Amino acid sequence: MFVLGVLYAVLITTSAEFCYKDVENVCSQKLTSVLSDDLTLSNCNAKYGGIDSMQIELQAYANGHIETSFEFLLMSTHFGNYESNRVGFKNLYRKLSDSAWEKSIDLIKYITKRGGSMNFNQLPHFKKNEKDSHVLELTEIHSLAKALDSQKQLAAEGLRLHIQAKKYQDAAIAHYLEEKFLESQSDVVRVLAGHTSDLKNMLDRDASVAIFLFDEYLQKIL
Repeated sequence: MFVLGVLYAVLITTSAEFCYKDVENVCSQKLTSVLSDDLTLSNCNAKYGGIDSMQIELQAYANGHIETSFEFLLMSTHFGNYESNRVGFKNLYRKLSDSAWEKSIDLIKYITKRGGSMNFNQLPHFKKNEKDSHVLELTEIHSLAKALDSQKQLAAEGLRLHIQAKKYQDAAIAHYLEEKFLESQSDVVRVLAGHTSDLKNMLDRDASVAIFLFDEYLQKIL
């Protein structure tokens, strides 16, 4: 604990020295025009640790959650229309959509908190299945399989980023990913895997009744 305290103090001192040097250079100038046009406080920011190395990765991960959120929203709309009328599935995918959206917002806030900025043009680093990436009018069982695959991709990418954060010795990012993403993602993957398995077993008997009962079940638990 003492060693961590010393390292933290050294980190703060080092950062302060860099910022102090910038301020000293600016204040040493006498011309106002030079102050406003040519000099910047480039080291007086919230960046430390491995944020510079991780920023693009985190931007891509945030955009991946936004993309997934819209996919779930479209799936929710599909099952909520008058033809499908599967309120349970509608609620399930709306909940997953809202969760992915909230996680993306939280991650964007964290990036800026660490002194970075968000780039919405940064593509996600995981690839979706080309065969069904644009297929949103799915059957109930296929929609669960698609949802499970999407959540597994997000979870796997989160684990990869966690390893990267450790590589760059940024415990803060690693802890953030564990707390805000990895723990909850494992729960969601388990639940969706259970839903997929349960519905598949029910379909072996009477498909129409099975889907109706399963949708009723989803309405009760959500």
